[in-house]
Amino acid sequence: MTNGAGSSLSLAQQGDLVETLLLHCTMRGGEFAAETHLTITRNEAEELLMLASRLRRIAPFEAEIKRLVIRG
Repeated sequence: MTNGAGSSLSLAQQGDLVETLLLHCTMRGGEFAAETHLTITRNEAEELLMLASRLRRIAPFEAEIKRLVIRG
């Protein structure tokens, strides 16, 4: 799930990555497991690091982003 070497994922792709990881944390009935051990690829780990970095960079602008999104 990458756009290529060094390319960052789109917002939709970032959401897909997180959702894919969460799907591995659910039981057959759809409930979240009390505890899950995941094996992730090196690429997924790198994408998660980039996602964390992006979230920290935009955190100071969270209020403005919310205003823009709510206004549409």
